[in-house]
Amino acid sequence: MSTAGPVTAESIPSVRPDIRVRKIRGTLVVAVPEQAFELAETTAFIWKRIDGVLTVGGIGELLAREYEIDVETAVEDTIEVLSELVEYGAVRV
Repeated sequence: MSTAGPVTAESIPSVRPDIRVRKIRGTLVVAVPEQAFELAETTAFIWKRIDGVLTVGGIGELLAREYEIDVETAVEDTIEVLSELVEYGAVRV
């Protein structure tokens, strides 16, 4: 259930307004219409920075600083994570 084209570093992600998010025992759980899934630590970091303004590349830069990895790798990882969230129907770009 994709809600857009491919995710790029210039894409600006936003969370769909009908998505439910809960924190359960310290883990973020995202519920889309047909399923729910837990977010791993780095995915939760990315999720929390989706504001409809910041680009994927910008989120990747924040990820690089937080986890002390190179920016190129962080942006690639962010693109991969957000592509999956788009496929789940939780995020739009």
